[in-house]
Amino acid sequence: MPRAKMKSPEETLQEYTIAGGVAQIHDPAFFEAWMHRDDFVDALSQSPTAEVTAMKRLVIEFEAALARMMLSGRVDEQVDGVLEKFIVDDYIQNDPNVPGNGRAFLADGFRKIPLTGDAPPPPVALIVEGDLVCLLMQKPWPDPTAPGTTYDWFIPTVFRIRDGKLAEHWGAYKKGGHDAGPAPE
Repeated sequence: MPRAKMKSPEETLQEYTIAGGVAQIHDPAFFEAWMHRDDFVDALSQSPTAEVTAMKRLVIEFEAALARMMLSGRVDEQVDGVLEKFIVDDYIQNDPNVPGNGRAFLADGFRKIPLTGDAPPPPVALIVEGDLVCLLMQKPWPDPTAPGTTYDWFIPTVFRIRDGKLAEHWGAYKKGGHDAGPAPE
């Protein structure tokens, strides 16, 4: 799907706002379209230094490329190219649902994820410290305590960056799959 054209400031403010580096999404439809929006990537990656902006942009663009790939249903055809662009060969994975390291292993893992047609969650905040980027994503999730409603599920994840690519990842998921959602304690 081609990138969406830039929205006017008035249109953008109706969909999302970014204050203090944190995005607030006002339009539920934006959860389905964020990965096609250069204005969102630009706004969320803004930082006082070019280095920090570049690190944030790398992580956001990676998440957007994954989202577009998953929604297109063309994981087999696209995963190697996406990962080659963003991931080092000797990538280290610290997620119990992806027990292995290296770009090739990660590509195989993406090929096994069931495609549901749901848009992957958008980033809403990024914090950079040294070579680490902490990413916070947001997804409306069915509320088990109030059937027919959703709540905001916030998903943290951390990447280490080396030589302009993602070199290591820590995920917050518990064993059981990325589609399992937050499990009760």
